[in-house]
Amino acid sequence: MAKHEANARFYVFSPAGEPVKLTLKPGQELHHTCGGPTDEGWHREWNKWSFDGRYVTSEWLSDGVDCDGRLEQFGTSICALAELHAGYVDEALCVTYPAWRDTEAGQRDHAAEAMGY
Repeated sequence: MAKHEANARFYVFSPAGEPVKLTLKPGQELHHTCGGPTDEGWHREWNKWSFDGRYVTSEWLSDGVDCDGRLEQFGTSICALAELHAGYVDEALCVTYPAWRDTEAGQRDHAAEAMGY
């Protein structure tokens, strides 16, 4: 008899600032990208969520150019299946987010690098 594997169901913030519920089957990945021109340049965001049957991994990138130059920020977080409803609670929307643990985070400030910082 095959063992039933649970799906990962959890909320994430949308670019519009509203919660979106995602469901991942074991072995599944979801990707989301958005962005475009701004008053001072451009901006884009990229997200990938994957589920290995035990942990959900969230990888993200925020990239853009404004009057100060180009700035990239990125990171990776994980959350155990049992902690997908154990993080920040938005009482006004009755939503609980995952208890993410950061495993990697960083940024590149291209203008600062060009100036030798």
